[in-house]
Amino acid sequence: MDGSPWGGSEVLWSQAATRLLADGHDVYASVIGWPEVPAALAELGRRGAIIKRRPRLTPFSRRAVNRLRKFFPGTAAADPSWSKILGFRPDMVCISQGAAICGVDWMLRCLNSGIPYATICQANSEYWWPDDSRAEKLRTAYRGCGHASFVSHRNRQLLESQIAEPLPRSEVVRNPFVVPYDVATEWPEPTEPLRLACVARLDPKAKGQDLIIEVLSAEKWRRRGMSVSFFGSGPCSETLHRLVALHRLESSVTFAGHVENIVDIWKTHHALLLPSRYEGLPLALVEAMLCSRIGIVTDVAGNTEVLEDEVTGFVAASPSAGHLDAALERAWIRRDAWREMGRMAARSIREHVPRDPAAAYAETILSLAKEGRAAPWKE
Repeated sequence: MDGSPWGGSEVLWSQAATRLLADGHDVYASVIGWPEVPAALAELGRRGAIIKRRPRLTPFSRRAVNRLRKFFPGTAAADPSWSKILGFRPDMVCISQGAAICGVDWMLRCLNSGIPYATICQANSEYWWPDDSRAEKLRTAYRGCGHASFVSHRNRQLLESQIAEPLPRSEVVRNPFVVPYDVATEWPEPTEPLRLACVARLDPKAKGQDLIIEVLSAEKWRRRGMSVSFFGSGPCSETLHRLVALHRLESSVTFAGHVENIVDIWKTHHALLLPSRYEGLPLALVEAMLCSRIGIVTDVAGNTEVLEDEVTGFVAASPSAGHLDAALERAWIRRDAWREMGRMAARSIREHVPRDPAAAYAETILSLAKEGRAAPWKE
């Protein structure tokens, strides 16, 4: 992804790569060259992966490159990042996408070179609807794809609508999580106010923290004294701090920063509050449920594929302040049931998420690589 140096969308491919390295396979990773090197990427290099950092394109330079490719089709083939990948002579290329449509150029390069490829689609949104020209490129790219992975059924179904074509060689996979699979998290000591945690990058266009602030500014929530902690960092940190101050919510909204041990969050918080505008399947929800906490979430992407409204959490019908307020009101009325609902959430999520998703995906990639070796390369 090109929105930040690292995030939940980078975990599946990197952990699968780690397992393939451990089994003696060669791994080459082409990544965007952010100024800082994420710790997980540095560790992958220490384990033997070849890490190549591509120049990060600004919106202006990306438009310039796209114009060059339009008028000079050979420009893409001359891309030094792609030339280096060709020099590695991969048996299989895995294209990890922050969204379902942003890896199309890489897919078409593989297709045109006769290199087997698979994709991981970490999110999708109605806001990213492709025009006819891009939809045709996507149809071609996905027809040639050996395996397309989505983290939710709704993300896959949306892409099928966006390109008006079924995706028969696709399946839903799960992302690795950072809490122990058998974790047992005690309920916080009885206290007021109730403490909710929003565990997400500080990026309202995706995660909807502004909706939380708008809802909590209502007089009824001020009287009730419920507090929300924002965990994480992101590109809109300063703006969100200012928005909290603008609504005079400093006593009920706190910024808790990045926390390494996610379990520690749930030792002191009662529920997850995540009003996302678009998603794949948020790790924050999976991890909260593994830790026996309910989620109060929006009805986007995979949220309702793992969480049942009024049973293991509460679902806002849309990412709007009105619908979030209604879901939060229903949750408030049933706050005495949260602990038992959290226990049900912990049982339920383990029916949806395997113990080691990265190992399962590594096996998929390895199987596809072996199948693809018989296919001739197009030099």
